[in-house]
Formats: sequence, structure tokens, C-alpha cells
Amino acid sequence: GVPREHSADGEVPRVYCTSAECSRGAEMMGFLALATHVLLAAPVALLVDPHALIAVPVHASPAHGMPGIRVGLTRETSMRQLALKQVLLLRVGRDAGIDALAGDLSAHLSGRKVHSSASQSIVISDYQNAQYYGTISLGVPLKNFKVIFDTGSSNLWVPNTKCGLACLLKSKYDSSRSLTYAKNGSKFEIMYGSGPVSGHLSYDTVTLGGLKAKRQEFAEVDTVTGLGLAYGIGRFDGILGMAFPSISVDGISPVFQTLMQQGQITEGVFAFYLGDNKPGELTLGGIDKAHYTGELHYVPVTSDTYWETTLHAVKFGGMSSSKPANVILDTGTSVIAGPIKEVRAIAERAGAVPILGTGEFMIDCALVDALPDLTLTMSGQTFSLSGKEYVIKVSSFGQEACLFGFLGIDVPAPRGPLWILGDIFLRKYFTVFDVDQNRMGFAPAA
Repeated sequence: GVPREHSADGEVPRVYCTSAECSRGAEMMGFLALATHVLLAAPVALLVDPHALIAVPVHASPAHGMPGIRVGLTRETSMRQLALKQVLLLRVGRDAGIDALAGDLSAHLSGRKVHSSASQSIVISDYQNAQYYGTISLGVPLKNFKVIFDTGSSNLWVPNTKCGLACLLKSKYDSSRSLTYAKNGSKFEIMYGSGPVSGHLSYDTVTLGGLKAKRQEFAEVDTVTGLGLAYGIGRFDGILGMAFPSISVDGISPVFQTLMQQGQITEGVFAFYLGDNKPGELTLGGIDKAHYTGELHYVPVTSDTYWETTLHAVKFGGMSSSKPANVILDTGTSVIAGPIKEVRAIAERAGAVPILGTGEFMIDCALVDALPDLTLTMSGQTFSLSGKEYVIKVSSFGQEACLFGFLGIDVPAPRGPLWILGDIFLRKYFTVFDVDQNRMGFAPAA
């Protein structure tokens, strides 16, 4: 997620492939801008690429000596992958210069593969290599929905039966079919750069991995124009926010907090393990020690809004910055986002080439092995990523291309300057989100 600014009512607008961005450049760049849009929802989240299907098995999980609910993750080809592979297919055999450009852009198609095993499962999808989705259920009898587990927002919303063509392939909520539905009726709206996502509020039972949040307030959405094409062709139905209540639209209790309040979870902890070509997992109410090595290093949450702490230093290839900045850990961001000036300097030092109008960069795959490490310091602990870890490779139609995993964004004070650590970081570091002790913990993923 990339927050721009806080409005008076606590919402943070998102930007979703504005018309200006989507119209820049030739046909391929226009399509790319659409496929690789930046989506910031209130309160926040960078949603990038709806596609990968993730199965979510539910098991017992040890956490601080207590059981938890484990959500396994699998992934299929993302929308970014499919979109850019189509571009490559169209360009193969044409002018070599165009082929090279198409090859470079194809890195946008690259995504992590997380496979799941298990009998009981929740489907989770990766939205442009960033967002993970799980199957929750609403009402009685149960109605399943694929939702983003989003640490950059706090509300739950799903489409209802009044949603139009954009929801044709979506699972839709019908209050008349639920025995546990209770009317609210208040208007609900989140504004996106390209339009609103709106509907009304209702109450019902939310079931997740065997846990039940009774009389959970959520939004039934009937207008999704703010999500554009990505929503229509994506595999997710809605969003389940996992950030703090303070940024929840209309002050609604997030699902995780409701589970805690109702005693469904006795320990206010959840953790993400994003596997790389092997099982990944979201653990609710505990920590699975099998998913990391060494000790967890904890950092304080500095703002009970997003999962935010302080980034004390950034080092890359002889360059360094020790000016403290805010940093958000966001399961809804595919790459590492940071101030435009600093990201541009890192890209130039690496030899990466900007992609017109996107804030993103491509890099020659031949350079990856020689790239310097990126080192981040939080609360005295350093975390490093190698070139192979922050560059995303893809091979399509005999061509290989590489996406430089950084995105330039400028967020004004007091929220900024801001960095966002997304899947590139979370894939390497098992991450604990500790509500009880207001902290986050990191350890190398096993």
C-alpha cells in the first residue's frame, strides 16, 4: 500500500491507474500501465496483480506454545505474467528493438510461486505478485468469498447481488439467503483514483479457518468502478483488512480484532510465511517456528494505523542514507517502494532503466549476479537482500526479462517520507504481526 495523505475522516485515498497514466505511451505501454497499476485504497494498500490461486489448509499451529490457525498458500500465474506474456507473444518475430522492449517489460509477469498441500483449504490469490487471498465464508449457510488478506487496510468488503457486469464472475453476497444476517444499511464508500468502491454496511457471521466472528460489520459493495479492469478479471472477490482499527473506514472493528474480542483467538498474533516455490502460510493466533530460522528480531510499531515502524538506514552499492523514515510492512505490495529520489538513485547505481510513467524499472538480467546487496536497518537490526532476491525474473517465449523490484513514490509529511516493504522483503523474512505487544518480528524464512 502506498498512502498519500490522511483526510479528515481518517481515510487514505488510493491511486489506481489514473486515466493519464493509462493513456501514456504506445499500445504496449498503455496496456502495461493498466496491468501494472498502483492501487491505494482507504486506508492503504498497493494491490498489484490479481491472479495467483492459493489454497489454504487449516491445521493446528504452535505459537508461543499456543495453537493457531494456519493458512497454506499456493499460487498460479498472475495477471501481470499473463498480460506481459501476451505482449511478448505479439512482439516475437518483429523488429529486434521492439522485441527487446517487450522482453524487458515481461518481467512484470514474474511472480512468486507458493504451492499448498492440505485437505481443508482456503483459496488465496496473488494480485500482481503482491496480494494474497484466502477463502472466508459469510453467513449461514456458508457462502465462500476469496478475499485479500491485506495488512495495509482494515475493512472487510465483498460484492453483493446488485453489483453489475464487473462482478459477473465474482462470488456475491445475498443477505436474503443468510440466517445470521442483520441489517445495518449505512452507506459505505472508499474512493479510488479512478472511481469509487461503494455499497452499504451489514452484519453477519464471518468464518475463517474454523474461527467465527459473529455479527461482524462489513460492507456489501455494489459499485466497483474504482478497481477497474483488474477487479473484473482478477480472482479475488473482496478485501479483508488486517491493519489497525484506527484507519478502519467508519470505525468498524477489523475481523481479526473481532475474533480476539469474542475469544476465538486467545493470542493477538498473526504471521506471514511467503514461500518461494514451496508452501506458504498465514498463521492466525500464533507463530509456527518451523517457518523461520534463528531468533525473531522485534521492532516497535510506531503508529497504530498501518503496520509501521522506523527505517533507520538504507545502504546500496556504496550509497547510504541514515535519515530515519517511516516504513510500512504491507502484504499488499509486490516490491519495495520508497521516495522517488532515493529509489531513482538506487536504480541508476544498479543500471536499471525506468519504465515510462510507472515508477518502475527494468534491468538487464546479465547484471543481476553482480548487483550489490540492499541493506535495511530497523531498530539496530540489519536485513539484507541480494540482487537475485530483489530482482524478479521471467522467461516467456524463449526470452528472459528482469524487473527491478523497486517503485518510486513520494508521500508528503507527516506520513512521509515513506518506505514500503512488500513481498520481496516478506518472501525472505518470516514476519510476525503482534497486536498484543504492538510490535513486528522478523527472522529469515526457513
